[in-house]
Amino acid sequence: MKRSPILLLPMLLAGCAWLAPTYHRPQMPMPDRWGTQQAATVPDGGEWWRSYGDPVLDALVAEALKGNDDLALAGTKLQQARAQYKYAFANQLPSISVAGADAMGRLHLKDELPVTHKMSNLGFVGGMLNYEVDLWGKNASLSKAAKAGVKAAGYGHEAARLSIAAATAKLYFSLRALDREREILQQTIETQTALLALVQRQHEVGAVDALVVQNVTEQRDAAQAALPDVEDQRGKAESALAVMLGRSPRQIIGQAMERGKNIDELTVPIPTPPEIPSTLLERRPDIAMREQTLIASNFNIGFARAAYFPTISLASLAGVNNIDIDNLYRATTRSWTLAASMAAPVLDFGRTASGVKLARAEKNEQVILYKQSIRTAFKEVHDALLEQNNAHEREQGDGGKETAAEKTVELTQLRLEHGYSSRLDVLSAQVLAQQAELAHTTALLSRLDASVDMYRAIGGGFEVRQRHDDAKK
Repeated sequence: MKRSPILLLPMLLAGCAWLAPTYHRPQMPMPDRWGTQQAATVPDGGEWWRSYGDPVLDALVAEALKGNDDLALAGTKLQQARAQYKYAFANQLPSISVAGADAMGRLHLKDELPVTHKMSNLGFVGGMLNYEVDLWGKNASLSKAAKAGVKAAGYGHEAARLSIAAATAKLYFSLRALDREREILQQTIETQTALLALVQRQHEVGAVDALVVQNVTEQRDAAQAALPDVEDQRGKAESALAVMLGRSPRQIIGQAMERGKNIDELTVPIPTPPEIPSTLLERRPDIAMREQTLIASNFNIGFARAAYFPTISLASLAGVNNIDIDNLYRATTRSWTLAASMAAPVLDFGRTASGVKLARAEKNEQVILYKQSIRTAFKEVHDALLEQNNAHEREQGDGGKETAAEKTVELTQLRLEHGYSSRLDVLSAQVLAQQAELAHTTALLSRLDASVDMYRAIGGGFEVRQRHDDAKK
């Protein structure tokens, strides 16, 4: 039996979103290079936080990626997008349903007919098939838009993972820096207290005046006043990190946060962006998410345009009918019907045109947001480069000052042993060394934070995926 080409035409055209504009990625002028020849240092598997060499940090990031609420919300959005795509895809296929009816009644016939008046049953059991012929690609456009939405939600989930890992690392580094600052302040208070006691004894014998005693007292009091602030910041950093990890309220209140290496024992990587700036577009999940949202809005134009054209639907009904006067379902008849309907817009007072204009405006909005995400990405990389370079120089400078101050303490102690310096000179040198150590700790934290910002700016360990061509298929 030959099939008419006319009957095959709906099957050939169905699934083609040909009313949607052809998608072209918006182009923006890119720099040739970042000014560096180095490639980004990202550990295998994309777990960039392992480059700091702290197993406790690795465990905390893994816990955050498993229990963080924001990441769980991103996961539910991905599930919603997948369900929406399955719904839109199923909309392109026929729907089959079962129909049945049963009724009881009495036939009223003429008295002269040899049929007794008695109760009878009228029944029908069958199936129904409904199918909308997608000649204009309306349902196909909606399905492809939903597919791009799934990809956008997936990239959004990756962006959330990157942000959560970065925030966890920075909170952990802040906590370790505050731990070290507390230790240094406690040592400073002890040194200042011993220095004050020595100065007071010298003042009692007239070796120093009251102004020296007052200055040393103010320095000791300032160190004591700074300690509660550090304790407060340290407690808040612990609770913030516990919330980031997704821990329970009982754990937030009563469980101490794990510690690993001291802040000065951590490896400080120097991640740099790839030599080719365009690779940033493939690495950043937020940019990929914006592009997939743009692709979805492009297909939405095709869906809106399809409203200009008629809607053609096919319906088929097949089943068994019973008209049984003597006994229920003793006699049966088979029946089937095939029908087609068409609804074409005639006058909608600009409703369809407004829908198309709205879809185009939404696409223009997504184009702007996509370009904005690229600008933001390059700004973040540029700022992270400056921050990383400045933090590295600052940390080296403060580290040199700390080393010099420690050497001064060592030499002053040696002079004391040989009678060339006093205990006052040693304590004063220790105070200066502790102040230099505090400054170095702050600079080291800035350098660690700068490296995290750079990892985040270049997309961390986000793996490049084939997305642009797949979305157009």
